[in-house]
Amino acid sequence: MKLKSLKNFVFTLVLVLSVSTSAFASTTSTQINKTVDGVKATLTFSTEKLKLGNNDFTISILDKNGKPLPNANLKVTAYKDDPNGTSTMTNTSGSNDMAAMPGMSGMKASDMTMISLKKGSTKGEYTGIVDLKSTGKWIVESTIDVQGQPQKIDFNILVKSPNFLIIGGFLGVIVLILIIAAISKKKSIKS
Repeated sequence: MKLKSLKNFVFTLVLVLSVSTSAFASTTSTQINKTVDGVKATLTFSTEKLKLGNNDFTISILDKNGKPLPNANLKVTAYKDDPNGTSTMTNTSGSNDMAAMPGMSGMKASDMTMISLKKGSTKGEYTGIVDLKSTGKWIVESTIDVQGQPQKIDFNILVKSPNFLIIGGFLGVIVLILIIAAISKKKSIKS
């Protein structure tokens, strides 16, 4: 009887962990909206939680009337916000011009990963992939031309590490299932 209760407990635990919303990655997107001097920018990542490595994103740039900016000449750069003054930078525009980025003088061009932007499915929309190399706060900086003047819009994002508590829970359940299987096998051999 004790073994049957243990099996029911393990089955219930597996069922609860498998339907837990925090156990699996969500398929919804992360969207950040900003408006600066009449320019509306929206940064959308394809997943809810950003991960280490490559993350797909879409950025749309619209004027105050909701129409795409003509000749926006968009450049997007992502860098880790480091309070100690050292930063890791990813440039998605293909530009190596560090002088045009104030406050970035401590960074080296060797720390940069070049990724090109592609036009999105609608006007004023661009897609790309950003490589987030470490956890923590990152800043995605977009620079556009508005009537011949550069306009900068920053988006703050957070990259978290995997949830080891949930991963450990799954490993514990697997070990428990193996132990129950071994005990059940021993009992059937003795019978």
